Amino acid sequence: MTEKIYTPEVIQENPFPGDPLLPRVPQPKSPAGTYTPKADAEGRFPTRKIAVELLGQALNTKSKKILQEFQFTPSGAIQVGDYKKGVTGDLRISPNGITARDIAGLTTFAIDGTTGDAVFKGTIQTGALISGLVDVGDNSIVIDGESKRMVFYDDSGIPVIVIGEA
Repeated sequence: MTEKIYTPEVIQENPFPGDPLLPRVPQPKSPAGTYTPKADAEGRFPTRKIAVELLGQALNTKSKKILQEFQFTPSGAIQVGDYKKGVTGDLRISPNGITARDIAGLTTFAIDGTTGDAVFKGTIQTGALISGLVDVGDNSIVIDGESKRMVFYDDSGIPVIVIGEA
């Protein structure tokens, strides 16, 4: 009966990905477009990078809700809506102020970020209004809270009616 003789199988050594290439092991040439991780001279693994801030912690894309506060750069701006004549209006917020346009392209309101001036196309409704001076229409009626008087002017700019102390 013949004895079975077992001989060790020689397994060629293959470098671990990221290890420096060993000179005794012939390396096949990589085809074009093949990328390999960079290895340092000591054969250490690259430093692990962990994302600390995740988009999902600040924005919920499924419910379309903002979950955290955002800071804007000084030159940043926000536009809500995309103006298309006859279809949609838009709203713009910038360091220069706030403006809104209707579907006809007309400015419906504007607040100047530098002067604080505000212009409104439509009706303003309020529970209370505190103001020092109110000019009505083409300045033909002036209500002055400081001097506690109302003045009505004619077309030539001459006061016709004065209510309060002159």
